Amino acid sequence: MHMNGLIDRRRPLRVLLVLALMAGPVSAQDIARGAKLFTETRVVTGRAVGNCIACHADLETLREMIRNRGGRADDARSVHNLLDRSIAGAQPGAANAKAQYRGVLTPQDLRDLAAYLARAARG
Repeated sequence: MHMNGLIDRRRPLRVLLVLALMAGPVSAQDIARGAKLFTETRVVTGRAVGNCIACHADLETLREMIRNRGGRADDARSVHNLLDRSIAGAQPGAANAKAQYRGVLTPQDLRDLAAYLARAARG
């Protein structure tokens, strides 16, 4: 495109910005690390918290719980949002159930866990 006879060199940058924004909060995720976080939360975080698997060993029950709370068990973004709300104590039915993870699980931890859980939900 031309702007007063000059080529608009900002257009490719705008396209990249739009694509980056569309990727959302779960764009960089490590499924293998998410699996390890799920089974060995205490070891991976180095903090005295319970392992996710201690309460959520039955993945079918966990998937049903995600659906019952309005999430899509096979969608990492949906699972991420539900995890985030649950840890913050803002998810009805899960108020303070996940308080031990506040300040422990990082945004990257949540992305990795969400990616693992969404993959596990697909079978």
